[in-house]
Amino acid sequence: MSNTQNEDKRKHIFSNCIFAAKTIFKYAPVVSTIYTITALTAGFLTPLSIYCLQRLIDSITAYATAGADIKQAAIWGGLSVFAWASVPMFWLIQPKMGRYMNRNLRNTLPPVVIKKFTDIEYHNFEEQHFNDVAARVGNRPQQYIIYTTYLNILCFIQESIILIGILGLFFAASLWIGIGAALIGIPIAILQSYSAEKSARMSRDTTTDQRRGEYLQGVFSDKHSAYEIKIFRAKNYFLDLWHENTRKLNVWYKKTVKTNLWVSSIVSLLKISYTSFAVFTLVLGFISGNIGLGTLVSVINALGMLFGVINGVSNNYSSLVGVAYKAKFFKEFMSYEERIQNDSVGISKDANIVFDNVSFTYPNTQREILRNVSFKINSREKAAIVGVNGAGKSTIIKLLCGLYKPNGGHIYIGGKDINTLSQDDVRHAVSVVFQDYGCYQMTLRENIAFGDLSALNDDERLSEALKRAGADEVLEKGLDVHLGRLYEGGIDVSKGQWQRIAVARAFLSKANYVVLDEPTASLDPIAESRMYSAFSEILSERGTIIISHRLASAKMADKIIVIEGGEVAAVGNHAELMAEGGLYAVMFEEQSSWYQDDSAQSGEVLA
Repeated sequence: MSNTQNEDKRKHIFSNCIFAAKTIFKYAPVVSTIYTITALTAGFLTPLSIYCLQRLIDSITAYATAGADIKQAAIWGGLSVFAWASVPMFWLIQPKMGRYMNRNLRNTLPPVVIKKFTDIEYHNFEEQHFNDVAARVGNRPQQYIIYTTYLNILCFIQESIILIGILGLFFAASLWIGIGAALIGIPIAILQSYSAEKSARMSRDTTTDQRRGEYLQGVFSDKHSAYEIKIFRAKNYFLDLWHENTRKLNVWYKKTVKTNLWVSSIVSLLKISYTSFAVFTLVLGFISGNIGLGTLVSVINALGMLFGVINGVSNNYSSLVGVAYKAKFFKEFMSYEERIQNDSVGISKDANIVFDNVSFTYPNTQREILRNVSFKINSREKAAIVGVNGAGKSTIIKLLCGLYKPNGGHIYIGGKDINTLSQDDVRHAVSVVFQDYGCYQMTLRENIAFGDLSALNDDERLSEALKRAGADEVLEKGLDVHLGRLYEGGIDVSKGQWQRIAVARAFLSKANYVVLDEPTASLDPIAESRMYSAFSEILSERGTIIISHRLASAKMADKIIVIEGGEVAAVGNHAELMAEGGLYAVMFEEQSSWYQDDSAQSGEVLA
């Protein structure tokens, strides 16, 4: 690595440490201040207690041999008692204050992260780099990113204070002992940092293999994959994969252990050599009268601490490099651009929707998904948007919901440009059931009520919405049953049932328009027919926009908008578009033939 790269790395570490410290003091100011004072005081008191011991012994010796003033011994005795009592007290308080600080951050920082997630521009969620950053930040940032970074900063400073104090005692006792400690500390710190870096690199480089090993082991405990493994007799194949993956990990482990062993051996040899030299120098100095009894005792006492402190400084620095790198993700996450929060202007119940020459290209891509798209959907009108896969149908809905901004043209709701509306305005105007709807491992009540949280405790409205969505069977255990296995007593729900619950959310909403993006993809034809009947009945007083590959749903629409190649190819009702004989008629005839062929084949089988 070049000098420039090393300098840039140090700058990043320093800036990330400053950011972590600012964040700690912003969200836990009182506790972090007390913790900082406690840690630094403990660092100063440790070498001070050794120095007080030295002066106490020298004062007693001077009183006993030369009749010196006893007051000096009394003063240093009092200071020694204070230092000896204070040091363990501060070391005891420090971890407790650390736990308080962590608890404080746990209460204050996650709401900030959650708010940031909700306010960040939606297009970021479809970028790989943002998802990598979000994955690291979303996993307890207060502990793994900010709190740990600040702890390492303080521990590094604390150990450095103790080391400087000990070196001061050594130089005061003997120039050679001081120089020896400084010289021996450098190779020991370098070797220990090298060993720590090798271990950290192994952890980084084997991350994928570790995850693969956990996945392969977890396959046998997953009930869905366990069925297939038994049926297809694939147990031995998966075990072979696991053994091969473990073998690769063991190669890394053996290399790292070998490196750590020879580093430990060299460090031990250096420690023994220096300790022997220091003790020999002290004894000679004491015999010759150049070193007093207090200095002899205090330096020998400090020798026992020296290598532990050097080890602490090097380990904390190595750890700080790693955790400061992680803090960078939180720093980057907090710097992401947020959506502009407009003031609410209100949307009338008879508002229409207008797309006026709208064009759109997804960020960091070149292909234009929509090109000069124009159409109008009137209040209480049932509209269907159809087209082949990739035509841009779902993109239209994302633009309508304000998740993206068009690159050209305008979108109006009730005559008002969508870019001037608040999030609440858009939510009151449009309710959506997306293809990739949310499956929340919470109560059934909460899963439905997300459509209108004012109805959270209105059992009648919630039950009615669920029944109209065709999910009566899910109600058997009541609205307060947990969905999924996150909680004890939770129930498994099929994909089709999850989809009907998502549709129930839309039924519960009071929005002017209900948008259903592939609402029947997980339903069988009978359930699909019932669902469309429910749509027609329930949504008669509201506008409806349906996106579906199954064109049978389009027949119930007042207006069908055909999208082809990112452009509006045709607009009309079912009869008009069939008469035109364009893309819609071709797609409808093809799908009709599928159903007819299936019916004929079923009849032949029954015959």
